Amino acid sequence: MNIIECRNLSKQFKEGRQKIEALSDISFDVYPGQIVALLGPDGAGKTTLMRLLCGLLSPTSGSAHVLNWNSVRQAGKIQSHIGYMPQKFGLYENMTVGENLTLYARLHAVSSKESRERFPQLLEMTNLAAFTDRMAGNLSGGMKQKLALACALVSRPELMLLDEPTVGVDILSRRELWHILREIVRSEGTTILASTSYMDEADFSDRTLVLFDGKLIADSTPEEIRNRALPFTSQPTFEQGFQVLLTGSVPPPLERQNPVRKEASIVIRVDNLVKRFGSFTAVDHVSFEVRQGEIFGLLGANGAGKTTTFRALCGLSSSDDGRIEIAGLDLAQKTKSVWNRIGFVAQKFSLYSDLTVRQNMEFFGGAYGLRVSARQNRIQWGMKTFNLEPYADREAGKLSMGYKRRLAMACSLLHEPSILFLDEATSGADPIARYEFWKLIMELADSGVAIVVTTHFLDEARFCDRILIMQDGVAVASGNGEEIIRQAGNAPNLEEAFVRIIQEKKP
Repeated sequence: MNIIECRNLSKQFKEGRQKIEALSDISFDVYPGQIVALLGPDGAGKTTLMRLLCGLLSPTSGSAHVLNWNSVRQAGKIQSHIGYMPQKFGLYENMTVGENLTLYARLHAVSSKESRERFPQLLEMTNLAAFTDRMAGNLSGGMKQKLALACALVSRPELMLLDEPTVGVDILSRRELWHILREIVRSEGTTILASTSYMDEADFSDRTLVLFDGKLIADSTPEEIRNRALPFTSQPTFEQGFQVLLTGSVPPPLERQNPVRKEASIVIRVDNLVKRFGSFTAVDHVSFEVRQGEIFGLLGANGAGKTTTFRALCGLSSSDDGRIEIAGLDLAQKTKSVWNRIGFVAQKFSLYSDLTVRQNMEFFGGAYGLRVSARQNRIQWGMKTFNLEPYADREAGKLSMGYKRRLAMACSLLHEPSILFLDEATSGADPIARYEFWKLIMELADSGVAIVVTTHFLDEARFCDRILIMQDGVAVASGNGEEIIRQAGNAPNLEEAFVRIIQEKKP
């Protein structure tokens, strides 16, 4: 039998008088013993589809059968026989790893005897055996996702539905999670449907379902998607195949028109930065400089210290030692003066969810001190540049994550800052939107804006003029892309160089 069978599945949501088509006429099958990747950007309909399959939502039309049960009439049976891991999995952060496993075992009526046999297997598979007594809240992002996966596996489900299990996780942890999923399929015969917005993860699957704007635009193997880009490039990537699906072609390579000059003035100077949390040193004597017009990449695995460094640079947290200069000003002494010169896009959406797109831009334009005429000109620029005009009167909280990123970027640029901080600004955006983001980032850098960026997309790191890689609070490698590759023993690409460097420095 088919593990999942969807026929003409559609789902609409009401927003005031409007009807939002989240999914439109979706049909596909999932067969036993497969890993199927559900790919698409935020807002494509991935989470809606997952919730429909779990029986947490009812379709507007069409039908879904999971393990031969109807998702509406027999939702309870489905929910008791599958493993489901939503995006925000319900770990209890004030409980230990072992206590979380015990709780989920009891919720799924797993006997004590079976739990004693099952827990060591799961802890070994996820490399959490040494952390059984650690509080879940004290785990890194990657370790939390592994614990969530272990909890979903406690009852040995025949089917696992995983909604973006690798979101916000570094490339090394993402690889480890996908290897765990492959081992689950091999050793236990489990079938897995896992959604993701990371296009490079398609290669870990047997088959891919590609969603875009609520429509299923491809149901193919990863190789078949990649090969769609063969007329445009000799070594196509899945992302390029996705771009062909959407636009019919692969966009031209992005290149700087006005590369940063070696003699350009230094606008950010970090000297022996130290940040501690109690007895834990999150950042340990890190030093670097960023020049005017430079794109500087701050990279590292989860828990490496890059976000702590990033927050210190923006004046969002104080340092315990060292010195930070922004535009020639001592950040510790001139924080308010510095804020007028910088723009900041946070990793998590930080605008006002109950205000419309236009109201958010009006508010931040006023907060930055823009006069009415200048503010309206900049708002018009932001609306056009980030394709926000169709959503001007929509509440920001009701935007997809990709469009929330666009709004956050637009607001951060209203006052035309000379320094821009981007903390995973393209997370959740589709390849076309990411291309447009980076085109704009390069244009800003060409105009003299210094940009500091963190990202889990290693293909984006190649756009940086220089890169600093952190591990356990320490700078372990720095240089341009070619220099990083050489430091990793002439790795075949920047992604592999990053993985090698992090693995080599792991304790």
